[in-house]
Amino acid sequence: MKLGFDCHAHVYGPVSEVKGSNYSPSRAAPLGNWQENLESCKLRGGVLVQPSFLGNDNRELIGILAKLDNAYRGVVQLPKETTLKEIAALDAAGIVGVRWNLIEGRSTLPNLKDPQWIDFLDHLKAMDWHLELHLEGNRLPEIFPGLHEHGVKLVIDHIGLPVEAVPSQDPGCRLLLEAGQSERTWVKLSAPYRSPVVDLRPHVQSLLHHLGRDRLVWGSDWPWTRHEGKHTFQDTYGWLSDWISDVDDRQYILDTSPKALFRLGAS
Repeated sequence: MKLGFDCHAHVYGPVSEVKGSNYSPSRAAPLGNWQENLESCKLRGGVLVQPSFLGNDNRELIGILAKLDNAYRGVVQLPKETTLKEIAALDAAGIVGVRWNLIEGRSTLPNLKDPQWIDFLDHLKAMDWHLELHLEGNRLPEIFPGLHEHGVKLVIDHIGLPVEAVPSQDPGCRLLLEAGQSERTWVKLSAPYRSPVVDLRPHVQSLLHHLGRDRLVWGSDWPWTRHEGKHTFQDTYGWLSDWISDVDDRQYILDTSPKALFRLGAS
């Protein structure tokens, strides 16, 4: 029996140089290869996230989702001019959220006082979508409070990319722990290799304690762009057991929590 979902993966064909991106993958990441990995761990489906190097051109992701059932969902990148009607059309195609990829100074942080961004966030709330933040933990305080105040659902990538070994000393982690009471913030347990902190078990345990298992989801980050060849899918799946010892908690994080957040399995 298949239970559980990979809530952070990327699938794409051969990629030529992309305008505005400083990275282009050396090889494709076929859907079939990812699904073979899901099968190897007896996972039912998952969430495909628009790769940063493809920018706002979501056509390939939409085409892939059209071939899949409701055990799969997608997260896109969109400009602030996107209308509610356009977002509704994407919702019908299996999209459930938007990603802001803001790491490494790739772009200035969105101005949350900009009327267009305010409208954009209102559109996400109207569609019950989430906003996924990919941002270093020490920079998270620059934008998280404003977004949290706005009331949009937030999904934080890669354990919040902490920069300090002690959770209480990491500025981003502190914010996430404090946000637990509002029940509008989720964290993806994924990609520990993208953080400078070697051991993220204390951070995961703190998040589990303060946010609860229903605010945590797991992701493989397949095919590990910029970190290819360093580990296997089975490795990434096994990290969850290293971080969380309780079997019931792990199963909840793999299956129940993602169903609720991403509408996985829903018609």
